[in-house]
Amino acid sequence: MIRKNKILRNVGLTVFVIGIVLNVLMFALHWWPTYLFFIICGVGIVHLLLSFGLRKISRLLQIIISLFPFLIGYLYFEINSASNDIFLIPENYRGQVLILYGQENGQPKEFEKLWRVYRIPKNGTLKTQFKLKGNYINNSGSKYYFIDKNGNRKLIKQYCEFCNDRDTTTVQVIFGSLGSSSSGITFQDFFIAIPNSNFNGLNDNR
Repeated sequence: MIRKNKILRNVGLTVFVIGIVLNVLMFALHWWPTYLFFIICGVGIVHLLLSFGLRKISRLLQIIISLFPFLIGYLYFEINSASNDIFLIPENYRGQVLILYGQENGQPKEFEKLWRVYRIPKNGTLKTQFKLKGNYINNSGSKYYFIDKNGNRKLIKQYCEFCNDRDTTTVQVIFGSLGSSSSGITFQDFFIAIPNSNFNGLNDNR
């Protein structure tokens, strides 16, 4: 009886202990509060209860039951995670860049491997057939390039607002906002500008 469903029980115990440790560290080190670590503890408890509550089951079924919640968790985070984005901006463009998602008559979807490609027109406003993936934008993980008429790309630096040595002399990407209009159109914007005292792009009401 002691050895009944040993794989399931050991996985449950391990997951539960990991959840407890993560919760302790979250409070001790003042990490951003999350329910995820409590959920991990709950998954471990469920595994333990199943290991003792079920009759002896095969090793394969124990492995499947053990992996199932992690598979569901992976799919959930994959579906709700932000996309990998590349923005191609006309050379010498300055000002606000506005992207309108989910437009049937918008720019067709374009990919470079697993990256979405957004080709910004000269007026700075892009209508795209892409729909926003997840509930946020991975700004720091996105790539922003100036592109010339020959297709050559030049990486644009991203402005670091909270850095002690922030650059206020060169043209950079200044992150804006993510939202939806009164008509239900999801949009994001950012700015290509020099982030100095003369920059007032965030007050742009386009």
